[in-house]
Amino acid sequence: MKRWERNIRALAQRNWQTAAVLEQRILKDNAYSIQAEKLNDNTSILKLSKDGYQWRLNSCLDPQTASKLYADQYQVKPFYRYFIFGFSDGRIIRQLLEKCDDSNLLLIYEPDKEIFAQAVLQYDLEDLFLDHRVWIGIPETWEQLENLVAGVVEFSYIKLVEFCILPAYNVLYPNECKTYINEVVERIHYEIAEMKTSENFNRELAVNAMFHMRNIVNQRNCFQIKKELECIEHENIPAIIIAAGPSLDKNIHRMKSVQGKAFIFVVDAALRTVIREGIRPDLVCTTDPRVPERFFETAETHKFLWACTYWTSPQVIKKYGGKVFYYNSLMHWWDEALRRETKEPLPIMESGGSVSTDAFQLARYFGFRTIIFVGQDLAFTGGQSHTKGIGDILGGNDSYIGSRKIVQVEDADGNLLETDFQMDYYRRWFEKQIEKDRTGLRVIDATEGGAKIKGTIIQPLSETLEQECKREIGLHRILEEIPPAFNEVQKNCLNKKILGLEDLKREFYALVETEIMQEKKLAEEYCFMDSSQIAFELKKIMEQNEKLEQHPFINWIEFYSSKEERELKENICTKEDMDIPEMMEQSIRLMEAYQAAAVLFEEDFQKAVLEDVF
Repeated sequence: MKRWERNIRALAQRNWQTAAVLEQRILKDNAYSIQAEKLNDNTSILKLSKDGYQWRLNSCLDPQTASKLYADQYQVKPFYRYFIFGFSDGRIIRQLLEKCDDSNLLLIYEPDKEIFAQAVLQYDLEDLFLDHRVWIGIPETWEQLENLVAGVVEFSYIKLVEFCILPAYNVLYPNECKTYINEVVERIHYEIAEMKTSENFNRELAVNAMFHMRNIVNQRNCFQIKKELECIEHENIPAIIIAAGPSLDKNIHRMKSVQGKAFIFVVDAALRTVIREGIRPDLVCTTDPRVPERFFETAETHKFLWACTYWTSPQVIKKYGGKVFYYNSLMHWWDEALRRETKEPLPIMESGGSVSTDAFQLARYFGFRTIIFVGQDLAFTGGQSHTKGIGDILGGNDSYIGSRKIVQVEDADGNLLETDFQMDYYRRWFEKQIEKDRTGLRVIDATEGGAKIKGTIIQPLSETLEQECKREIGLHRILEEIPPAFNEVQKNCLNKKILGLEDLKREFYALVETEIMQEKKLAEEYCFMDSSQIAFELKKIMEQNEKLEQHPFINWIEFYSSKEERELKENICTKEDMDIPEMMEQSIRLMEAYQAAAVLFEEDFQKAVLEDVF
């Protein structure tokens, strides 16, 4: 077997997508823009020709020493995540790994598959590819890299992130370098926002989830809509997403003429404006755990169809939600229970963090290839925060804008206008989704105001509706006739599963008590134990902790103890000289937080499930 084949085989064991791309490139056997330059000691370095210049990616005098000198710039610390831009010949990566322990991770992005393919041809890289601390991505597997970044950048670790840019890479690939760094930075911002949301809503999210677990048993899910739409020709029918931006007021009246000729999504904050104009949405999307009820105060006499998740405010669904279509995951054990009872699985999709981004994902999931934005300003157009339909629900306009973190963005004409950090995040999320879509998606921004969303077709709403909404199809009637997802037998099984949460709680509580006893014993007797006894006790604690981490009830506990978990991880990861008694003290504190969380769960479960339904 050739060297490159061994390398590809090793890479495929952990990253078959990248391995497949490289193997295909190597088998083409045509000229490379990257060459291997032989050195006097019979080794080689990689050399790149670009813009009339020759760029060596390592020292031609002593590449091994040069690689060590580069790696020595970094004082590698436990638990750190290193985001490395460039792979080159792998020498620097190997030097960095020698400084790492098992708690470190190296996420490497090589922006040029030609470099990576030539490295695979020239060098023995099996040890790097098989190392569990290393993951390597290329542009062709960018989406996989995004997912990995999302999984690695947890809030507890955001202080333990460092970037490494290999020599010459920032000059040769400046745009790709910026994109990679921005991806990590955006994920850090997302984690901070998620942490704040979790700590703000934690117990409320648990109560919301309990309500929706009961409710979904008698309701529908968005897979049923997808299945129904697959039975009719809807490829040339657009989906229209009506958001609550200030530009909505000047053109919303045009939407009434295209009812039945498009699939109309309305986000919750725009509903009052839509009702005022006599427009009937096909689906109202609401996701916020604590949405102002005044958004819906004119909805009482209407029978809307709703799309929501487990986090949606229960008050909205209780009061206005007749027929509800659910999407997205709650937790693994419940998702599995739903799958066992029906062949109509709950669709799970990436969220951009807002109700509008969820509507966008649903439109794509349903198979619409043309999506039209209306009221999607994502900016304070004309100094206004929202459509007038919201009124003063969010407070006075000026005071609301004054409370936001303001940034500037371009509009369609290149002029600067103000938005806030959160809306700008959504804008960039839309741009990324549009850019990476490979299905022929067309996104038309007919907002007629607001921030420019790159990748969209910008045109007036009147022209857009005339051009795209030509065929009467009557999708609303089809949705109205979709029956509940579960029959009576299935409902009984799922209700029993919900009641079984009490048994899961008792099991989990017993595991926590056992772990506390073990940790207290080790903390108290540590000084009297030899190294083998300490190792034995630590192994028992680790095994018990693994049982807790794998127990299905941990998902519920995390609603109530997210702050304590975050602080424990942060303390352990950032304090390098923590001894065993101190570690036990920290862990016992978390276990006691778990016990307190179980008590809170019992209170909420009694009120939200047992008293209300069973």
